[in-house]
Amino acid sequence: MTSTGSSPPRVLALVPTWKADDFIARTLDALAAQTCPGLAILISDDASPDDTAAICERRASEDPRFRVIRQSRNRGWVGNVNVLLGEARADYLLFAFQDDLPEPSYVERCVAALEADPAAVLAFSDIRLVRQDGTVEERSYTRLDGVTDRIERARRIARLEGSWWIPNRGVFRASAAREIGGLRRHGAGEFSADWPWLLEMSLLGGFVRIPERLVTKYYMPDSLSRSWRFGARQWAAVTASAMTAVSRRRLPVRDQVRLHATLAGFVLRQFRRSARRRLTGSGRT
Repeated sequence: MTSTGSSPPRVLALVPTWKADDFIARTLDALAAQTCPGLAILISDDASPDDTAAICERRASEDPRFRVIRQSRNRGWVGNVNVLLGEARADYLLFAFQDDLPEPSYVERCVAALEADPAAVLAFSDIRLVRQDGTVEERSYTRLDGVTDRIERARRIARLEGSWWIPNRGVFRASAAREIGGLRRHGAGEFSADWPWLLEMSLLGGFVRIPERLVTKYYMPDSLSRSWRFGARQWAAVTASAMTAVSRRRLPVRDQVRLHATLAGFVLRQFRRSARRRLTGSGRT
């Protein structure tokens, strides 16, 4: 239990924004509608060239739960997220991405799940995914359901099977985030930098899934992941970062070997897939 006496725990939504003036008002509306007591919203605008910061500042002037930081220069996604983590003062945190719309009860439900399970560090729900062509998909990440062993939990995240990225929009304990530190760039820049971070988080405690679709994610034209090249070299670089994250946990040697072997197997599969694509592209079989 992180609340003090009858006071609700402090919860802070971290909103990294950039060039989102055509959508950000909907995101702010969804956060303003949250039923979670004690929720505040901290926004960091990454030197947007449009009206994103102005829209956020207008909301902050109308609602004291909102606060806006304006970056004087573009720090990139990782840098902007780390500014927010560095400014965070709360018991629970969540990344409220600019293209996600949580249902009003989302944050409150996640906090309640964590309050009920002291061994858990993160709670998340199923999501609805809306693609740019209007196609709607229902997504769940069930790979961790019933898993209590931390090494097995981390190995499942290390394999990147299914919609592994869904928990990254969950509510997590601020104490765990402080222990990990911020997200880290690597040899491929910001590519999937949230994966090593989530992997390290999984070694600190359990993940709780709320089996309801409480978040709708929209793929926007400028969504960051749409700009990435998902090649073997990129996966090799971020996998090296994931291995470093595992090493930081100072696990028993046997557990480190198991996790490093899982990560090595993953990146090997990426290189094999890349080789098959090259052969297919050249007309060879």
